[in-house]
Amino acid sequence: MPRILIILALLCPASAFAELGISDARIKHLPPSVPVRAGYMTIHNPSQVAVVIDSIYSDAFTSIEIHRSVMQDGMRRMDPVDKLQIAPGASLQLAPGGLHLMMLPLEPTRPGNEIEIILQLDDGSEQPVKMKVIN
Repeated sequence: MPRILIILALLCPASAFAELGISDARIKHLPPSVPVRAGYMTIHNPSQVAVVIDSIYSDAFTSIEIHRSVMQDGMRRMDPVDKLQIAPGASLQLAPGGLHLMMLPLEPTRPGNEIEIILQLDDGSEQPVKMKVIN
């Protein structure tokens, strides 16, 4: 039996065994007249290999996209980002003025709500994250 476990461990990618550390996951509350919400968090990769987040989804949002705020020619714009890669042992911050989530809610958000999103990793695994709606 131990040999089977060793073989399975060798066949599975290392990132399948590492759960990302998530802290300060929050959604900025805005009036219902504003159709999008911004999401922020810090993601820590405790594993020995790089982890790639391919996409993010939630039953509470029609879509969740990763964006990066960029200042160009005195104008701020948001560029879409396809994936987030977190190096081994590193942390990545999603924060105002930088990388962030653009979220289109199905229903108005309320301060204090906790909303679950799902991070889809490139190895096929998923990780749920609870985000708190803040003012």
